[in-house]
Amino acid sequence: MRRSGQLAAAFAGIVVMLAGCGGTPGPSLLSGRACLARLAAQEVGYRPVDQPASSCHVDTAVRVSRVEARLNHPAVMSCALAARLDEFERAVVQPLAKAELGQRVVRIDQMGSFACRRVNGSSRVSQHATGLAIDIGGFRLSDGTTVSVERDWNEPGPKRLFLRHLARQACGYFSVVLTPDSNADHHNHLHLDIGPDRLCSV
Repeated sequence: MRRSGQLAAAFAGIVVMLAGCGGTPGPSLLSGRACLARLAAQEVGYRPVDQPASSCHVDTAVRVSRVEARLNHPAVMSCALAARLDEFERAVVQPLAKAELGQRVVRIDQMGSFACRRVNGSSRVSQHATGLAIDIGGFRLSDGTTVSVERDWNEPGPKRLFLRHLARQACGYFSVVLTPDSNADHHNHLHLDIGPDRLCSV
């Protein structure tokens, strides 16, 4: 994407956030038994977990090992985020990988979900602290090749297009989407969250 396009996209995202465009994309967030039932119906690999031993609260906390594709390692998150991630994978990730790379995604490389912390360099509580955010570093395809945000985001070719199209479509499923174009903190991953703010920084 040209620099002018990057600036325009970033500015548009900031305008949306400042305008107070409320709510999260897609259907209302699920919670409790209804949410767990949805995960079970979609055959998401998860188990309920006790509240983390910290001052941070995660609504209906689950440890997820697989949505449709498996995660590189299990992640604790809110059930609502697990349900949204599953929806996003089925509706966007898999069809896009098949169309643009000719392969299915068999593994999602996540770099962290729940973490009881504040936003870097800020006094604001991170959406990771409530289990409403996940960082995605890349994907493994069915032929064994990998797609890396750090390596492929700016490298010309089909992997770059896949990542950028995926990030753009993620804005329809997540409240905040941050990419390597957002800032240096996100040079190696996509930040996806379903918190109250709105920002599509793609």
